[in-house]
Amino acid sequence: MIEEISFKNVLSFKDETTLSFEATNDTSIESSHVVTMPNGSRLLRLAVVFGANASGKSNLIYALEWLYKFWTANPANMDVPTGVEPFLLDRDTPAEPSEFSLKIWIDGVRYWYQLILTGSRVAFEKLSYYKTVQPIMVFERSMDGEASVIRINSAVQKIDAEALKMLSLNCLPNMSVFAARGRVNMKFEHLDQIRKWINSGFMPTIYPDTNMTGFASRILREDENFRAYMLDFLRTADFNITGLNDSSDSQGVKKISFEHTVENNRGREMYEMNLAHQSDGTRRVLGVEAAVFELTRGESFLMIDEMDASLHPDLMEYILKQFLLESSASQLLVTTHYDGLLKTVDDLIRKDNIWFTEKDKAGVTHLYSLVEFKGLNKITHLDRAYRNGMFGALPEIIG
Repeated sequence: MIEEISFKNVLSFKDETTLSFEATNDTSIESSHVVTMPNGSRLLRLAVVFGANASGKSNLIYALEWLYKFWTANPANMDVPTGVEPFLLDRDTPAEPSEFSLKIWIDGVRYWYQLILTGSRVAFEKLSYYKTVQPIMVFERSMDGEASVIRINSAVQKIDAEALKMLSLNCLPNMSVFAARGRVNMKFEHLDQIRKWINSGFMPTIYPDTNMTGFASRILREDENFRAYMLDFLRTADFNITGLNDSSDSQGVKKISFEHTVENNRGREMYEMNLAHQSDGTRRVLGVEAAVFELTRGESFLMIDEMDASLHPDLMEYILKQFLLESSASQLLVTTHYDGLLKTVDDLIRKDNIWFTEKDKAGVTHLYSLVEFKGLNKITHLDRAYRNGMFGALPEIIG
């Protein structure tokens, strides 16, 4: 589980910005929201980010997804750009490095990853882990000209000189140590724990225009548990779908057909239609639910940008409810414009789930938590308070 992610000089985030999944002392709906780590830290399974258009909500997602892509990128040569984009609305920041920091728990071990880089090369990369309150270095990577210099803590991991030399040679100045590790046949316990999470625990981001049809179709065909789960969801959500049946095309390829039950002047009739004949909204719901099903089962991390896109507010709330009801160490980060979700605080979501993005006149995005505001318990309707500008993060409409 992610504890916190910080970054600086990335996209519209000029200053150091931190998104934390640490829970407050609030115990409301704790059983479905909070997972306790071995050291007693309480981590949240859900973060919901509100903000006006162009305030930086999507940039938060882009920054995290860029980090994932950097970890896995294998550039053809050292001249390929890293792809990181600094804050551009300032004369100084384009020439300054971007910074990332990630604290994460994997199999009961707390890790701290740090990265400093420019658009062309890495300046610093480090992985540490914790036995107590002090971090213990696993590896540290710096640059000597265009050559990577990787130091390994021999008290943590024994690596022979030849393997370390190969790791350094394979680590181009524009790539991560994690990607270089994949090119060297060696044992590296803590680093491999992170790589395992990167490869299987960080799910592809869902954007408003992400085509989820193929993914949903595959899960429906291959997983009977998901099929039963999805059918129950579609019935509950009243999609007029009463069955999911196996069928095959003329080439014998297995497909799923949707049984629709209708009532007309002839009485009750049933018709079968394939996924292509379902509405855009239905396909969107199927895709999102398939991803959330995989998320909880794999105890992974998933981001959904503008979750309310093509989803009725009640469906959005229902999907979040189903996610939270599943006992899992999975985590979900969503951005949304749907302020009606604030009505569900202390019922569906918690105050410490809620974050806001607001962009100032210098074009800088500021990310802040609802719990930073005092007197929240005296506010009866958080959605109205938000609408009235009490928490900022609203568009300024000039009339």
